[in-house]
Amino acid sequence: MSACSSSSSSDAGNNEAASGLQFNAAGDFDSSASAAAALIRGVTTGECADLEDNPTMDDPILEDGLDCDEDGGIVAHVTPSRYALAFKRAILVPADVEGEDAESVDLIADTGTLALSEVVDFTEDDTEESVISISSADLPAGTYSGVEVELYYFQLTFSVAGVEQNVRVYMSDDDFEDEGSLGHHQGDITFINDNGTPADYSDDTEEGWVDDTWLAENLTDTRGEAQNGAGGVDDETGHDRGFFGNEELWGQEELDQGAGQDIYVETLDFDEPLVIDPEVLTTITATFSVADTFYYEDFAPQNTADFPGFYPGDGGEAGADTEEWAPLIPTAEIETTTSS
Repeated sequence: MSACSSSSSSDAGNNEAASGLQFNAAGDFDSSASAAAALIRGVTTGECADLEDNPTMDDPILEDGLDCDEDGGIVAHVTPSRYALAFKRAILVPADVEGEDAESVDLIADTGTLALSEVVDFTEDDTEESVISISSADLPAGTYSGVEVELYYFQLTFSVAGVEQNVRVYMSDDDFEDEGSLGHHQGDITFINDNGTPADYSDDTEEGWVDDTWLAENLTDTRGEAQNGAGGVDDETGHDRGFFGNEELWGQEELDQGAGQDIYVETLDFDEPLVIDPEVLTTITATFSVADTFYYEDFAPQNTADFPGFYPGDGGEAGADTEEWAPLIPTAEIETTTSS
């Protein structure tokens, strides 16, 4: 796992800090993350009989192997062998406490552009924590409600049409001037080759945009009409959104940021407000559930020797209404501890 650092931090990677703050990130490849669909669909995992209305198409709310719409296509989830998240910014959010004027705390200071995002990279064989340390001298006292992040992309490595692929899903739009006009829209999906780590973005690492077949031979060097998806057109920027997500996902109020900016913002709330005293050591650990973070259903033929797993093809199944798939945003459990 690559280390995540902050320009506002000091003593990064020092596990022996006696005071201040440490922020750790870890990947859990074993615990099911099927409930991560709640971040997209607003529902929880359930059996067919538990649903008030059986869905006309099976959703990622269902458990593996279920076929509530009785069309022969079962629900399945994939656990990637590698998972990376790219953060432009991450801050501790001050709580609204009477008599307190707490400042936000940079866990990852604004990197300036999306292309310079800090990447946290997990693999099955390397799930150790990534540590950011902030010394007591740089840490204000205060009460904090959670962590707010600006997410550029997440990247999964798994089998697509029988070939192991590095699949990058763009959550923020870097196709405006302040971000360098790199050409990606929210929801775009590209394949990345093995020339570098997920943090090493350049023209020679991105193989191209997928279309509704997801086949490597159909990748395009530049984004075009074939890459537009269910998210529709962003009314503010005029940009077509990519294959991931729908209008409900991209239409959230916090994502309506104006004609010159489309950055995905997510807030992870603490179970209870966190009180920070710079003179003691506060440790925040965010554990991302990487297991089952790609869902698919109704791709035919299902589970045969010739077409195992997620297997879109020349017919453009990945763009059809009858087939469903979703790279799921991983759930994150946040734990905090303090010690003097």
